Amino acid sequence: MSVKYVVVHRNDTNNVGDLASNPLQYFLQPDQYRVVDITHSHVEQYPSGVPLIAGGGGLLANDFFGDNLRACLNNPDVNRAMQHWTDAWQHVSHANAEARDTFMQKLQPLVHEYLNTLDNSVGKRILWGAGHNEDTIKRIKEISFPGWLNFFDLVGIRDYKQAYKWVPCASAMHPALTKKYPIRNKVVWFEHKKQLIKATNFGTDSIPRYINSGSNIEQTIELLGSAETIITNSFHGAYWGALLGRKVIVVDAWSSKFFTMKHTPIILKKGEDWKDQIDNAQIYPNALEECRQVTTAYWHEVQQL
Repeated sequence: MSVKYVVVHRNDTNNVGDLASNPLQYFLQPDQYRVVDITHSHVEQYPSGVPLIAGGGGLLANDFFGDNLRACLNNPDVNRAMQHWTDAWQHVSHANAEARDTFMQKLQPLVHEYLNTLDNSVGKRILWGAGHNEDTIKRIKEISFPGWLNFFDLVGIRDYKQAYKWVPCASAMHPALTKKYPIRNKVVWFEHKKQLIKATNFGTDSIPRYINSGSNIEQTIELLGSAETIITNSFHGAYWGALLGRKVIVVDAWSSKFFTMKHTPIILKKGEDWKDQIDNAQIYPNALEECRQVTTAYWHEVQQL
């Protein structure tokens, strides 16, 4: 059976949020689409004539993913040819550096001549629920998006009140979020596996502490649902917490992604104590229904293309 779509996202089997962000898993059977990890999208071969969906996840303005999202706009053959050119003769001794530079200068026109002869036709290109994810250590003054997003046939981003249509992370469609969970903990901590919360933020209280590693989304959502308040530095910890109708407080907001969420969590400023902010945290009782409705409507738009 030939696939109907290609979906490109961060297919990290040890990050429950990344795995849950593939939108097609909620609308199609696994044999109906091909999954490509965003970190390999510039070199991996995949069907070029079918619609390609890029997202979800924090794929924009992120140094780790670089230009891989932009590469989704090209035919895979073009990407591979360009990659071979980029990789050519990278390692050279100092004695041969001048010869190498001369060779590359003479080779460049030939490479571009043949790149122009390649078929760069592609199926529809769709951005679905991808989000801005720039390191806040850079002291971001404003969030901006690259102009090449306009080359996608349909654009929906998870960042609210930005230059493009708001389409939340498709993980809102996961059935585990529709269940009711008894509250067993006043507070739980939910951390990003690569950005562990500083120990000084924990205080002396004995509080359940979890990390966003693994692939069991049902277990993760149940753990989040057990809390009255969720303290987190994980996007999906904050997002799913809001969809579950829980209070959410973000500590160590290390990425731009926390500042453009529609259902806004409390974001602690430097020196603030999370205990002082619990009463200010807002609950969004309609968040899940809203996100599921917008996601379903976007799927209909995709099909109409």
